Amino acid sequence: MRKLCLAVCVAAGLLTACSSTEESQQPTAAAPQPAVCNGPTVEIGGAEPRYEPLNPSVNQDYERDGKSYKIVQDTSRFTQAGLAAIYDAEPGSNLTASGEAFDPMQLTAAHPTLPIPSYARITNLSNGRMVVVRINDRGPYGNDRAISLSRAAADRLNNSNNTKVRIDPIIVSQDGSFSGPGTVCTTIAQQTYALPDRPDLSGGMGSASSAPQPAQPAGDVRPISNDTLQSDGATGAPVGGSGFLGAPTTLASGVLEGNEPPAQPQTQPAAATAGGYVVQVGAVSDKARAEQYQQRLVQQFDVPGRVTQNGAVWRIQLGPFSSKADASALQQRLQSEAQLQSFITSAQ
Repeated sequence: MRKLCLAVCVAAGLLTACSSTEESQQPTAAAPQPAVCNGPTVEIGGAEPRYEPLNPSVNQDYERDGKSYKIVQDTSRFTQAGLAAIYDAEPGSNLTASGEAFDPMQLTAAHPTLPIPSYARITNLSNGRMVVVRINDRGPYGNDRAISLSRAAADRLNNSNNTKVRIDPIIVSQDGSFSGPGTVCTTIAQQTYALPDRPDLSGGMGSASSAPQPAQPAGDVRPISNDTLQSDGATGAPVGGSGFLGAPTTLASGVLEGNEPPAQPQTQPAAATAGGYVVQVGAVSDKARAEQYQQRLVQQFDVPGRVTQNGAVWRIQLGPFSSKADASALQQRLQSEAQLQSFITSAQ
């Protein structure tokens, strides 16, 4: 009996030892540490992060070319440095993994394992430039690149195909708050602008009614400046200068940068109707760049356009449209699809 008890005790001791050994070999998941900023905080722009449900069809672990890829489940623990590729296909020529039409003018990126859709802060490690991109595609594959950027995102960072970048995810909660590695020492610029007063044309026949009351912009209005941005590509959107779309000088407070303020209400009722309406998206000092950018917008939005001179600058306008409703519809598309501010003015 004593031998039997001894054998049972020895076996129990061995099982306990094995269990302790196995437990010690299992990785333990420590709670993520809150991001701490030890330097100055800077404001960055780019794609506007917003809460979006994950796409179930492209957020499963997968294999490609004999290699396994595991989707990142906790982006608060993820950061990566590597070379960035530039994906510069024709607009609409391909669909992304999320099923969206690829557009090189959008601030998007492809990553092998980050959730879709999600957002990340991309930093050019050679010059310190940063931009927020939306991850909506899978890749790169077959090369040593860590991420593939759209042409618009690469231009904002002044990237080449051999530029090393850092990838820091931005987590967007359902209440719209931001967290994650991409928020350390940075704040995301709010997409809020102070717009000039606009004439009230609702009286019909393009006539102006009573003078509009000055509109107070809602929310925290932040000045947006592109004075540190450069564009290497000859066909890229003009981003140099101290104002939006390369305006040569900073404009007065309350005036959208790069756009001239609308003309004062006309006293001739039939003037606006005769020429229709145009949507102005910018004014630059270089005619060639204005024409190149206007052509890209015409192709993207499938509308007529023109470039007109006004003193030392060239206006980039889309239209004309016979009705203000058509011009307003395009204005909404410019904001939602390309994050471009604009205003409606007479086509004359």
